Amino acid sequence: MPIRPESVRRRKFGNLLGESGVNSVVRILNQADALEGSPPSFDVWFVEAWPRAFKLAAFLTHDAQAGEDIAQDVLTEMSRRWDSLDVPDAYLRRAITNASWNWKRHTRTADRKLPLLASSGRDELRFDHLADVVARLPFRQRAVVVLRYYADLSEIEIADALGCRPGTVKSLASRALAALSKEISS
Repeated sequence: MPIRPESVRRRKFGNLLGESGVNSVVRILNQADALEGSPPSFDVWFVEAWPRAFKLAAFLTHDAQAGEDIAQDVLTEMSRRWDSLDVPDAYLRRAITNASWNWKRHTRTADRKLPLLASSGRDELRFDHLADVVARLPFRQRAVVVLRYYADLSEIEIADALGCRPGTVKSLASRALAALSKEISS
C-alpha cells in the first residue's frame, strides 16, 4: 500500500532528514499520487508539456526563438492558474495558438518594412522547403495544417483551439491544402 503525503509528519522525519529532506519526500509522494490517477502537479505536467508547447509555437510562428518565448509565456501564465484549469492540454493549445497569432500580427509590419540584413549566426531550428511553403499560408490556414498534421488533433479540437466551428476548420484545411498543392507542384 503506497504511503500518502498526509502520513508524512514533519516532526517525525524533520529530525532525521532535515527540512529539505522532508520536502523531497513530500515531492516524491506527490509524484507517486500523480501516477495513481490524481491530477498531476504543474511541475510534473510541465516536463511533459514543454516540448510539445515549444514545437507547436515554433511551427505556428516559423521562428524558433519566438516559439520558445511564446511557450514560456503561456506556461508561466498556466502555472499561475493551474488549480482552476480543467483541461490543461486544450488550454495550452488554445493559448499557444492565440499567442502565435498575436506575435504574427505584431511582427507583420516589421516583416514588411525591415529587410533581413544578416543572419543571427546562431544555430536555430531549421525548417525544410515544405515548412517554408506552410509558413507563407495565412495564419488560420497554417494553424489548421500544423494542428492537424503535426499535433494530430481532430477537427473538433482544432476548432476549439482556433475558436471557430468544425465546418470552418474543414474549409480552412481545404483552402490550405489547395494552396500547398499549387505551390509545391509549381
